[in-house]
Amino acid sequence: MITFEKVQEMYTNMHSNGVDTDIKMLYGYFFTNVEPKQLEKVSEHLKKDGFEYVHIYPDDTGEYWLHMERIEIHDANSLFELNKSLYAVADEFNVTSYDGFDVGNADKNQPIERDTYVVPEEYGTNDLIIDGVPKLIVANKAFERFPHKEEFFYFIEIKTKYAIEDASKLPSEDELEVLDNFEMFIENNLTQNKISNYYVGRTTFNEERVFNIVTNEKEGAVGLLEFIKENGNQREFEYKIIEDKEWKLYSDLISTLE
Repeated sequence: MITFEKVQEMYTNMHSNGVDTDIKMLYGYFFTNVEPKQLEKVSEHLKKDGFEYVHIYPDDTGEYWLHMERIEIHDANSLFELNKSLYAVADEFNVTSYDGFDVGNADKNQPIERDTYVVPEEYGTNDLIIDGVPKLIVANKAFERFPHKEEFFYFIEIKTKYAIEDASKLPSEDELEVLDNFEMFIENNLTQNKISNYYVGRTTFNEERVFNIVTNEKEGAVGLLEFIKENGNQREFEYKIIEDKEWKLYSDLISTLE
């Protein structure tokens, strides 16, 4: 049986890729059996619940597949519950299996629509040794497919010092948590002030955390960061705005992951 976690993972992935799952979409459902007659009975049964018959076809092994579909709205909970009922249908009609589902645009001639401004989180990491000291690198590789680079080319580079415990010159676990919270604080403030932004990546090396956020609103970002520096109770930091229409800063960071 397809677990709830697997169904939930699918919706999480769709959301992170900018897919609005709160609209009607075309869901396909699949059953298998060694011969087609029982699958025809399953088809007739499901038609009573608004499912539409697509076809029954054999695969390379000679097993038969039934494809049914229905245009509907689901979330992880409702699809999981429907799956449970379809497993029960497979048992009732004694077919080999209910084999799962797929999802597509309600218009079969169109791909699934997605908000191209949503950037998935596909982080890569690397640990380098430079002059005997480790350098930790994290970067979001999904920007390779980001179609709006010509609009977003102001890179906010923020640097902050951290306390070290040993010769590695890396922060302690507690200090790491504080650094991560500081990054989220900056991101959240940009977002709450309606300054479009994307987290690009960071390095942690030799007593300094450097992280980069890209935006299309230079003046708004400068104004906010100046306000935080003057009025906030956050840790000390320095920043600069780098105009990088070629996204070289990102390319250089990504190259260190390879």
